[in-house]
Amino acid sequence: MATVFVLANQKGGVGKTTSTYNLGVALADIGQRVLLLDLDPQGGLTYCAGFEPEDLGKTIYHCLVRNTNPREVIVSNEYGVHLLPANIDLSIAEFQLINAPARERRVTRIINELRDDYDFILIDSQPSLGLLTMNALAAADQVIIPVSCEYLSVRGTRALLKLVAKVKGQLNSRLTVAGILPTMFDSRTLHGREILKLLETEFADLHLYPHTVARSIRFAESAAQRIPVFETKIQVPGALAYRELARDLVKNK
Repeated sequence: MATVFVLANQKGGVGKTTSTYNLGVALADIGQRVLLLDLDPQGGLTYCAGFEPEDLGKTIYHCLVRNTNPREVIVSNEYGVHLLPANIDLSIAEFQLINAPARERRVTRIINELRDDYDFILIDSQPSLGLLTMNALAAADQVIIPVSCEYLSVRGTRALLKLVAKVKGQLNSRLTVAGILPTMFDSRTLHGREILKLLETEFADLHLYPHTVARSIRFAESAAQRIPVFETKIQVPGALAYRELARDLVKNK
């Protein structure tokens, strides 16, 4: 049965999609059955996985709003991961679900149909604290919080933790924070080093993953080429963090 992780942060541009995709591929590379779930209307995860979001006939929107069987929507790529894709249609789902019964549990229903098929399900959430993010948290077992090593990302983490506490109290009592994943770290800058220390002190009650993802242009280049960062010709120091995190998740499953 799958363990469900949501990668979330209110702040955009912190590496949620990059982390979701590369962590998923790293898990698949060590023999895990992996489903990625794109819950961002921008469809960034769908694009990174090699698909044109606007060319897809069915997406997770159809599962959420029209009760389409998710197995009819799942696609896969050559890197061993399965994907429930998204496109801009998802942006209207929040409005269409606003008065729907059990609106916060639509993603939970989808995932419950698929749990037995996978070892890990990773959800890429949108950079907001709206209904879709609440759905993701209600469906997840654990939250991984990617935090870029800059101050505004830390502020987004504080807001997310308040929502996590609310969801845990009202919708999903089993929800826990697996850890904070530092991303876009540049050891050459004083600001980056200071933010890493701030994460250690301000969130001392949470697990701070030691697998710091170093800043590298190779992440953007690999996303543009629609390949995992591990496939780039040049060794990427930050990529090793996803390999190590994948091994940790399997070990602790």
